[in-house]
Amino acid sequence: MRISPLKSSLSHKIKEAKVHSLEANSETVHWGYFDKTLKPAIKVKSGDFVHVETVTHHAGDAPDLMMDDGIREIYDNIPEETRKPGPHLLTGPIYVEDAEPGDMLEVQILDLEPRIPYGSNLSAPWGFLFDEKEFNEKERVTLYKIDDKGQWLTPQFAYNYPGAYDVNGRILQPEEVARMETLKGTQLPARLHIGTMAVAPAEEGKISTVPPSYYGGNIDNWRIGADTTMYYPVQNKGALLSLGDSHLTQGDGELNGTGVEASLNCLLRVKVRKDFHFPLPILETNKEWMIHAFHEDLDEAAKIASFKSIKFLQDFYNLNKDEAYSFLAVGADFSITQVVNTNKGIHISIPKQAFLPD
Repeated sequence: MRISPLKSSLSHKIKEAKVHSLEANSETVHWGYFDKTLKPAIKVKSGDFVHVETVTHHAGDAPDLMMDDGIREIYDNIPEETRKPGPHLLTGPIYVEDAEPGDMLEVQILDLEPRIPYGSNLSAPWGFLFDEKEFNEKERVTLYKIDDKGQWLTPQFAYNYPGAYDVNGRILQPEEVARMETLKGTQLPARLHIGTMAVAPAEEGKISTVPPSYYGGNIDNWRIGADTTMYYPVQNKGALLSLGDSHLTQGDGELNGTGVEASLNCLLRVKVRKDFHFPLPILETNKEWMIHAFHEDLDEAAKIASFKSIKFLQDFYNLNKDEAYSFLAVGADFSITQVVNTNKGIHISIPKQAFLPD
């Protein structure tokens, strides 16, 4: 009999769940790291709903457009020198009762909404082509606005970043840069998603938010949006879920180093799953399963994703190893999630409709 992680998740009674609110402020965020010893920002029960505010670490790129009083409070009260080792500003952690190492944390993303209708894309020092002579190590910001219907982004202006982008969350006032027209006659489809979401790693100390890993983190898959579900292997008691680095849109690869970085309000439902386990983050959409894998070498990431996808097909669809290998070759899609986060990312998409009901 085939086992689907989704089937048993639907059995939880919604009427027993509570709705919580987690506002982003200087006491409920952490900047640049994961740490399993962080005090939880909130405690919830399995099956509860949580409305979470996320704040972008790029709000300083256009503070006149991307900041409100709440965002300014965070920037004012978290010293620049403590915003490390990574750049990402995360809300949490969320402690989920009954979560234990060996469980899976199911995170249903029910809704995403822009807090402010602007986002920033940075051609960054960690961009894939930054060192190539054609770009001459230029750092450039492009600002976008999302329309009222949440469907399209239009470019507002661009500017060349003054000096090095080496202070996380540096605030640049409009008069400090020369804003110029850019990308005239273009628009981008909105793809609201959470760029970085993770349970706390098993390792000791502050772990950089830059490289994604087995616990999730900076995956940057634009499909991690509304009406999808992520599954993470729990490493610590309470799971300790944190999220941020939200985007208005992004393409596969995240070529220049960032998406359109923005502040989003997120409605989540979290549930502890003790009925199955998987060693890497899984995304479930209405049509597909996506297996994520990471490595500094893209070939190695693809190999890891391949073997883990074979294991997934063995465990949940009762294929044998040879059947799974063949199926992946002809029925699954291999995509490059991103090439700019130290650990490069691969995701393998497995279509649900390929498997007929028993």
